[in-house]
Amino acid sequence: MNVLLISANTEKIPDPVYPIGAACVADAARRAGHNVSAVDLCFVSEVEDTLRVAVEETRPDAVGISLRNLDSSAFPQNTSYIDDYARIMAALRSLTDAPIVLGGAGFTVMPTTVLEHLKGDVGVVGEGEQLFPWVLERLAGGAPLVSDDGVICEPVDGGVCVHGRVRTDSLDALGTPARDLFDAPRYYERGGTLNVQTKRGCAFDCIFCSYPLIEGKKVRARSPAQVVDEIEEIKATHGVRHIFFVDNIFNLPMDHAKEICTELLRRDLRIEWSAYMNPKFMDEEMVRLLAASGCKGIEFGIDSGSPTMIANLHKMFSPDDLRRVASLCHAAGLNFCHSLIFGGPGETLATVEETIALMEELKPTAVIAMTGIRVLPGTQMVEHALRDAQIDEDDNLLYPKFYVSPGFADEIIDRVEAYAHSHPNWIVPGKGIKTNVEVLQRLRSRKIKGPLWRLLKS
Repeated sequence: MNVLLISANTEKIPDPVYPIGAACVADAARRAGHNVSAVDLCFVSEVEDTLRVAVEETRPDAVGISLRNLDSSAFPQNTSYIDDYARIMAALRSLTDAPIVLGGAGFTVMPTTVLEHLKGDVGVVGEGEQLFPWVLERLAGGAPLVSDDGVICEPVDGGVCVHGRVRTDSLDALGTPARDLFDAPRYYERGGTLNVQTKRGCAFDCIFCSYPLIEGKKVRARSPAQVVDEIEEIKATHGVRHIFFVDNIFNLPMDHAKEICTELLRRDLRIEWSAYMNPKFMDEEMVRLLAASGCKGIEFGIDSGSPTMIANLHKMFSPDDLRRVASLCHAAGLNFCHSLIFGGPGETLATVEETIALMEELKPTAVIAMTGIRVLPGTQMVEHALRDAQIDEDDNLLYPKFYVSPGFADEIIDRVEAYAHSHPNWIVPGKGIKTNVEVLQRLRSRKIKGPLWRLLKS
């Protein structure tokens, strides 16, 4: 089949992100024998014209649309992408009769709601490397999409949601991204890194997080050799020296992370890289390997520094863990950033001050502070938001709703904004503090690579 795969993401703050999910699915479709073309809308100004040209050139038998996010997840300044996706669907319906298959992380968060709203023909829930070729095979043969062989097909208002397939323990068999289909050099120039994934799945129980919904609760890893093979290949092909590991937690399991660092050292690739990490899973050996293998930035998604809020958010560490890791990072000269979310269940002005005080004590390179928690179906935040009358029972949450601790919302937002204005290493996306896209791109035009928050060191 001729398959047209569209990456619908257009967000460029803080940086445009290479569509690694769409590239992985494209690789799987190719290996299944299909002719795959791609359209990336991230750098496009005339969406309808771009789609028209792509359809005319490829004459697709099926169209896949990868939805990375449903909105910007920032509050109070938030951008929803749903209406943009609806316009893409309308344009495609006017151009082709080919079936349209929706997928991606944003789709998987609330698949039936998105499929119904956008009126797609098929929705692929979860990992697409196995399911998308399964769908294409049946479309090519004119076979109905019905449950079979570990695949569950759920009728949804004129379409079908497809999910299932037992996830493999190792990700090696799923292949590697088809990076030639998307403009890797442009993403490297405009975004400062290229992304690589070493594992999927999250076994933690944070009350707001969608990772277990998207990737499952079981952690499944790629072999360190395959990960470093991919890095070596993109360095040789595209001249890329800066990598961002997009795992929800790079350093769990610790042995796996250490093996990747060791393999990077063994091959002497001399890259620079950054990643999301958990402060609980860090020791002196890990820090030594991080620094030696080229790690230039760690992002700790701690969400709070208050003991009360750490417990309320179901985070699996303590303030003392944060102190220990900060000491290790400072001693090794490692830049580190703390991502915070203010306003969760039980947040008060006192707990806000506890978090701010801990940040002053730990002296991170940067702090990224969000206010309000995006309420997503399937997470524990739904129960909290219903209890505190912040959403209604019949709210499908397609357009973003945010939870902010009742009685303190305005005061929390004002306090965080005021503190950030007086501290140059604080970033507040929901208030536009240090997130001006023109400024960020000017920095990239100066050939600055890696995470830009490193430049905010106070």
